[in-house]
Amino acid sequence: ILLVLATLVTASNAACSIQRLKRLPNEKSDECTDVDGGKHVLNTYWQKNCEWCFCEKTAITCCTKTLIPVSYDKKRCQRQFHSENCTYSVVERTNPGKTCPVNGWTI
Repeated sequence: ILLVLATLVTASNAACSIQRLKRLPNEKSDECTDVDGGKHVLNTYWQKNCEWCFCEKTAITCCTKTLIPVSYDKKRCQRQFHSENCTYSVVERTNPGKTCPVNGWTI
């Protein structure tokens, strides 16, 4: 999975955010604390919502793992987000049970 993620990140303009770490004197230097208070071991990945995050010595970097449909018939079709598996589908507006062709995706 990590190899696939690394390939996607290098092959696209993935949307990433970087949270610089400000360590308190009593904090361990071998872990990161995310914005939700979660602790993560240095040089490890974890999944948060629809992002992959990585704990570095000076920052936490999180990048989206969701492919977004961008090239489809927007008048006839609409995209639907599925938070349970971080994916989109594109369906007809008048018949949501019928999928529409997608010609391009982005991260």
